[in-house]
Amino acid sequence: MSTIQTQIAAINAKFDQAFNTKNAAAIAQLYADNAVVMPAPAGEPVLGSAAIQTFFAGLIAAGVIDHQLTLVEAVEDGNLAYQRGKWAGAMMNEKGERQTFGGNVHLVYRKQADGNWKAVTHIWN
Repeated sequence: MSTIQTQIAAINAKFDQAFNTKNAAAIAQLYADNAVVMPAPAGEPVLGSAAIQTFFAGLIAAGVIDHQLTLVEAVEDGNLAYQRGKWAGAMMNEKGERQTFGGNVHLVYRKQADGNWKAVTHIWN
């Protein structure tokens, strides 16, 4: 695994850990201040890390559980990198039955002054 693949896999693990422990503030820390999340299907863009925190807090409050990001490909080019991958999650319906869902994910990252990567765009379907 290349260095960027290792770094982005670690970011994915932090995202899943934060999501699955209901820590939207920790999720927001993985995004640049001016990042944008573009939710599916055709949801309104969510602009800025504070709004992103609120957005993911809403998904957590709605009952989304067992979030998982799976890296398929990561490529670095200077101060930018991207990830192509898969995502999955679940919810319990009103009958207590587990409903699973998932799809494709694409994120673009920018290297920060401290050398860490933060997401600047995040879209899924």
